[in-house]
Amino acid sequence: FYLPKRKIFFMISISVKIISVKITKEKHMTNFLSLLNEENSAIILDIDKTILEPKNIFIYKKINGKEVALTPEQFAKEDVTAETKKYYDFRDFRDPEKVAASIKTGLPIVSNLKIMDDYISKGWKVGILTARGEVVEDVIFRSLKKWLKYKDKKGKFQDIGDRLVRDIVAAVGDASEKKYPGTTAFEKKANVIRKMSKQHDRLIFIDDDLKNIKAIKKMLRKENIKNVFVRLTAGE
Repeated sequence: FYLPKRKIFFMISISVKIISVKITKEKHMTNFLSLLNEENSAIILDIDKTILEPKNIFIYKKINGKEVALTPEQFAKEDVTAETKKYYDFRDFRDPEKVAASIKTGLPIVSNLKIMDDYISKGWKVGILTARGEVVEDVIFRSLKKWLKYKDKKGKFQDIGDRLVRDIVAAVGDASEKKYPGTTAFEKKANVIRKMSKQHDRLIFIDDDLKNIKAIKKMLRKENIKNVFVRLTAGE
């Protein structure tokens, strides 16, 4: 049986390439798994319809001189642009008492909190990225510190404590361009995620609003940012 030298060389070259690709993929997977327990990784969550379903807090839409109250879930379906955002009033989300009460009485969305539990068990930090008003950012942080719990490895509920990190709690609604650049909530959120990506080895962001998800994914592709994973909420 005879094969020309050129053909034998070609077959060997293919084999080497296949082996090389396999090793590269395995090495990449090993590196990824090793980062799952890194302390410098964080899971970032939206609030409304992500970690909780808020009660008695609304966005007000101006229609023909009248105001219509929208729940956060209803607002997420609105087609808001830089030109149309002037028709929406977010005063409830700037009111410290209403913001605190909406968290205190909020119904937990267990499916997303279970995801949070998994990453806490790996040593990840927890942050918040919400379109609620920047003026109540501290109120949001303090309220969530009291309300938010996680399940430890034994299945027991524990206070979130220092796992919720103040430096990665951002409320971008009505924020100044200097602090949170962008003309819309989804632009501001994308810019915050870009900044956080430079400060962490791995970042996961969960949000219920498809506009936010699309804006962030577009930014990640454009800037070739590889250490951020973005996903829609897991539902109820």
